[in-house]
Amino acid sequence: MSSEPNTHRESIDANKVNAAIEALASGNIGNAESLLLEVIANTPLEYSNSEEDDEGISIKFWDQTDFIHYVTWQKKQGLLNKNICWIGNAYPRAHYYMGFLCVKRKQFDRAIEFLSKGQSLEPTNPKFVFEMALALVQSGRRKESLVLYDQITEITPYVSLNDLAAACRGRGFVLIEMGELDNAEVAFKSSLQIEPNNDVALNELQYIKHLRQGGSTTFAETVPSTVSDLSRCSVCGQEFNNGTVVSLNGMPIIICKQCDPKLTKKWWQFWK
Repeated sequence: MSSEPNTHRESIDANKVNAAIEALASGNIGNAESLLLEVIANTPLEYSNSEEDDEGISIKFWDQTDFIHYVTWQKKQGLLNKNICWIGNAYPRAHYYMGFLCVKRKQFDRAIEFLSKGQSLEPTNPKFVFEMALALVQSGRRKESLVLYDQITEITPYVSLNDLAAACRGRGFVLIEMGELDNAEVAFKSSLQIEPNNDVALNELQYIKHLRQGGSTTFAETVPSTVSDLSRCSVCGQEFNNGTVVSLNGMPIIICKQCDPKLTKKWWQFWK
């Protein structure tokens, strides 16, 4: 269904992006950056995230979660009338993770440049919106970040309920930074209507209560990234050198070698 040479090339580059994510997880930032920039240099001038012909449609999903959401949405809408093929995604992901890396380095303008380019390659993906909003708010451009969060308002083939909840939480974080506690409370409560037991939202509502009672502000990294801390185990929270990379909602989740064999539940059961 898709152009064989281009698909093969992107498949090779997608594996390089996976290797870059593993390098980030092990703290090898230099190697990760080299791999990502190598892939970005291969980005074609004309790029499409999907291709369609008489056999069906090929879509470059980031992971199984994105694929399942797309198929489920299409089925609910009565639109699942073609074969759907999941093929590798390299160039949007490479731009995304370079943006993520630049945000971590506080190179916000450079981050926005990579993320904007990545979004132009895959404009339907909300991950670019979330990471750009983070770069904006950390560079003091709070109102601009709110505009981005306001773009995520409904479920689409590429936007899930989890994304809507994350957008509400992101908006709440920014509004706290702006001192608009009432609006922040509304945002976090809206997110809880989607994810009732989300600890982040529940904790932020307690923090708003703390501030209203005259409590002092707590230093934090304002809006959290959509990517977990790639230098710490997602189970025990300890720093490590080598671990297992798994995926949740399109994002890498890192589990250290010590915790991996000890898990009595499947990894995703820890992340309800």
